Amino acid sequence: MSKKKLVLFITIGILFIFLFIIGFLVYSHQTVKPGVKNLAKEKIGVIYCSYNNDGVKDIVDIISKKIKAEVIELKPAVAYPTNKEEFVKRVDTENADISKVVLDNKIIDLRKYKLVIFATPVLRNKTCPVLQKFIDDNAPRIVNKPVASVVRYEQTDKDIRETLDYLYYRLHDGKQKPNFVTYARDKKQLEYEIGLWFDEMEFERGDLR
Repeated sequence: MSKKKLVLFITIGILFIFLFIIGFLVYSHQTVKPGVKNLAKEKIGVIYCSYNNDGVKDIVDIISKKIKAEVIELKPAVAYPTNKEEFVKRVDTENADISKVVLDNKIIDLRKYKLVIFATPVLRNKTCPVLQKFIDDNAPRIVNKPVASVVRYEQTDKDIRETLDYLYYRLHDGKQKPNFVTYARDKKQLEYEIGLWFDEMEFERGDLR
């Protein structure tokens, strides 16, 4: 083979590789709406705190059934007191210094999930402290990870903006999907709303590979 032909073949090869890479990058960054049906095929984790709030548990249960998600409940190393006054006092103390919150020793590998959903009730206008601690501890693993939030509040809650702002800014390094925010109690209504929420979620193709 002559030197000119060899140079030509090498040039064509490099050009082919270059075009392949460009095509792959374009394809990976195309947006898609997988919907409930296709999300159910993906590995998705729901990580939540409940304070034994049945509303949060109902939502998590519906999500796990709709998309077959893996559900993990976050708990403190020392259980919250059952006495209401002591419980609220402890939550206030933890909110004042999240670094002092101690979680149980459950190991949660965020890397295996295509989407991570964080769910919390609102108490004292804030996100559950154990969820805040988990997010703080796992900040490096949230970078470029598709994430979404579920916020369950009562109609009597005066202001949930602090919770929404916290989740937005603390998950800002992830690929955030729309929040699901609700005070609905009826399970059928929740199921309908959650279905719409999942159907509207957009992903880059590369996120679901």
